[in-house]
Amino acid sequence: MIVRVLIATMLICMTYSARADSDEWSGLQTDLERMAHDASVPAMGLVIMDDYRPAVVQTFGENVTTATPFRWGSISKTFTALGLLRLVEQRRVELDDLLQDHVPPGVFANAWSTNHPVLLKHLLELTAGFSDLSGSEFNQNQPMSLKQALALNPTSRVTHWPPGLQHNYSNLTPGLTSVVIEHVSGVAFEEFMDEQVLAPLSMPNASFLPLANLPGGFKADGRTEIPYWQMTFRAFGALNASVREMSRFLSALLNDGVLDDNRVLDQQTLLSLYRPQTSLGVAAGLEVAYAAGMYAWVSKSHVFYGHGGDADGYRSRYGLLPDSGRGYLIVINTDNPRLLRSLQRRIESELTLDLDKPIPHPAVWVSSETLASYTGVYYPAAARFGVSRWQSGELDTIDISLRADKLLYTRGRRQVTLIPLGDDRFRRENDPVTTVVFVRDANGAMFIQGELGNFAKIDASPCAGFINACDSQ
Repeated sequence: MIVRVLIATMLICMTYSARADSDEWSGLQTDLERMAHDASVPAMGLVIMDDYRPAVVQTFGENVTTATPFRWGSISKTFTALGLLRLVEQRRVELDDLLQDHVPPGVFANAWSTNHPVLLKHLLELTAGFSDLSGSEFNQNQPMSLKQALALNPTSRVTHWPPGLQHNYSNLTPGLTSVVIEHVSGVAFEEFMDEQVLAPLSMPNASFLPLANLPGGFKADGRTEIPYWQMTFRAFGALNASVREMSRFLSALLNDGVLDDNRVLDQQTLLSLYRPQTSLGVAAGLEVAYAAGMYAWVSKSHVFYGHGGDADGYRSRYGLLPDSGRGYLIVINTDNPRLLRSLQRRIESELTLDLDKPIPHPAVWVSSETLASYTGVYYPAAARFGVSRWQSGELDTIDISLRADKLLYTRGRRQVTLIPLGDDRFRRENDPVTTVVFVRDANGAMFIQGELGNFAKIDASPCAGFINACDSQ
């Protein structure tokens, strides 16, 4: 019950009528099948969770069944996080351990190591200070051992801002997590995951290695096949598993780590999955963020928890509503992100249709002087790709301005009203919880973090020392 209690402290409990009979979801299934057919998708997998159990486990397309494996892309990151958390459960590591103590020498470089070392928990929440993999690492397509992967481009493993400051999506970071798992356990990452994560979740046929009976991945036309992507670090996206097996994974998450009356995930592991801990924004009260291999987002005024995936010809996503016992998983074997977004919106709309909307955090009066202190010009505080352009100050800025008793976020033509919640916390109009915060680092530099991105204020002193754009102000 601990995860449900945690969620309930953030949201007013939702009421609903269970629709666990698959017939109750037949309209949704028909719509999704039509959408996939119209978009020329050869194969699609679907899981709908209701009343804490699978209500629908289905595949669409010729020559695929619920036992057919699909590629899940970055959903693999949740499983990789579970691998490291398994070592924590076994007391072989602690999340506050230094990364340098659990990897071979020279694996990474951190200019802030004295005051801001990279910790294992930073790896799980992608707050370690790294950008993403280099082009040569992304584009290589030969199977590699971790030793070979680490030798490919060592210069990419350099922090660009202080670890623990902010989230930045990166495929390098789970790669380093797999290095820790292999170094500490003494066995290959893939073997460890098979034995310590996939087997306890009753996923015996799943694997981070290629499987012979995959249905293949295709471009958006559904006809042009895309070769199997080997991936430099399998930990970031190489999981192959059937929708039937993935339904077991969702069941464990929604039932407080219990599967078939057996505890397969302990309580602290579940808390790590759902509750982020490491960024300055989270410390300041940000409630929707990236935790241990799983993140939150707002849809239809409800907070979902899950992850998305892209595996060169496969697109996927899972989302959970822990307090209602509902969730979903969807996968298509075409590289069609627009279709996946449409499928996601349709599913999330149906899942929340009969749920009461959570009561949003109430607006709090904040003085105009305090609101004015947040206003100004902000520059991206991190870069996933194009680090040289980011460092040279070429990226677009955003503006935070005062509008009556609220703030206005402006990025190009996009404008978003921010409702004050007090103590540097804000939310967008349809958000139930804190989704944007303003926070200062130890040197007094101002940042905005949350669902609108991470930015540093550059038109006032002090300015973040690692932001070269500050030099031109």
